[in-house]
Amino acid sequence: MSQDLILRLDGQGALHWSVIDRASGERRASGLFEAGEAVETPDIAGQTGGVDRTLVLLPSEDVFLSTIDLPARGEREARQAAPYMIEEALASSLLVTAVEPGARDEDGRRWVVAADRETLNGWIARIETLAVRPVHVLPDCVAAAQRDVALTLFDRGDSILWLYGAEARKPGEPAGGAMDPGLFGKVISPLVEGAGGGTVAVSTSLGLAGENFRQVPRGELDRMASALPAEFVAGMPALMGERFRTRFDWGGLLGPLKRPLALAAGLLVAFCALMAGEGVYYRLQAERFDAASVAEFRAAVPEVTRRVIPAEAERLLDARLAGLGGGEASPFLQLMAALAELTADNEAVRIDHVRYDQARSELSVSALYSDFADFDALGARADALGIVLNDGGARESGSAIEGEFTVRLR
Repeated sequence: MSQDLILRLDGQGALHWSVIDRASGERRASGLFEAGEAVETPDIAGQTGGVDRTLVLLPSEDVFLSTIDLPARGEREARQAAPYMIEEALASSLLVTAVEPGARDEDGRRWVVAADRETLNGWIARIETLAVRPVHVLPDCVAAAQRDVALTLFDRGDSILWLYGAEARKPGEPAGGAMDPGLFGKVISPLVEGAGGGTVAVSTSLGLAGENFRQVPRGELDRMASALPAEFVAGMPALMGERFRTRFDWGGLLGPLKRPLALAAGLLVAFCALMAGEGVYYRLQAERFDAASVAEFRAAVPEVTRRVIPAEAERLLDARLAGLGGGEASPFLQLMAALAELTADNEAVRIDHVRYDQARSELSVSALYSDFADFDALGARADALGIVLNDGGARESGSAIEGEFTVRLR
């Protein structure tokens, strides 16, 4: 069973709803939400089980309706051009007006609808919880019109709806709308003249008759809207946005996920900030190490005064050390490692300076210690480590003892 949910907004802010069976035109259910009354979805949820589309009827007095002629334009270009093709006919600024063109027909023409943005947002908020996708939007004068006449005049009760037929419409000029019944007598003649002598369909309640006039029953807008051809409805502008045209409700799906997604986004931002901070920290550390390498190079090789980069400083230092003792396995490096091991954890012995004798493969060490017994303890540790330690003599100097000794590997 194919059913339509008809949502008709009126100029006083009320929302009329009904469920229409498309095949029979029978109204299955209906109701009304007054202006300012909260729209409660559960009130009609049980009536909309078989609904497969929604038609939203907008009050024609608050909508500008026209056609434009853009036979060679794509959809993107049509959206850009449409506002400027109706700008002169609009009663409001484009800055506060939403303008939307419809699909191009076989003659190259498109419907175009415009409405105040603030008013449009209010309509969207009013129908959003009720609408069953896809949602099609059209002014109520379109639903009221007869398809085979030059002009339709429809008595809505509170207003007179009018719409020109295809042959009488002029691109860029108003094609339909609504008027106050009190003004009807003053504007009826210009409207009929605009029909160019074609047939005028008029509600019987308006009391108009003439050679070109056809009397029609007043009718009911929700049933008349449901009876419109599907391709005609699909070609009307998506004034409320393309998101309502799709059957899949992304907003409804993502609604419960908003909080988890927000938390995930927060965690992602925090993680990115942490990674960025860590990157800055390591870059600063690298700069410190590079500066230390260059400073060490300057101290070890003062004769080089030109600017050197850290990598070059390290390479030159390695070359200098290799020259002292023959490369990575040089005796110098081994002796220095042995001396470091010999004096490790021995606070009583302080190394003053070291000289390397490459020919003899030994270190000449000057040290300070507090007692002659300190050297004896150093010799015992050297025997345990397999290091040859030769005493070079010692003398007292103030409160310390200055000693000389050599270090060799066995």
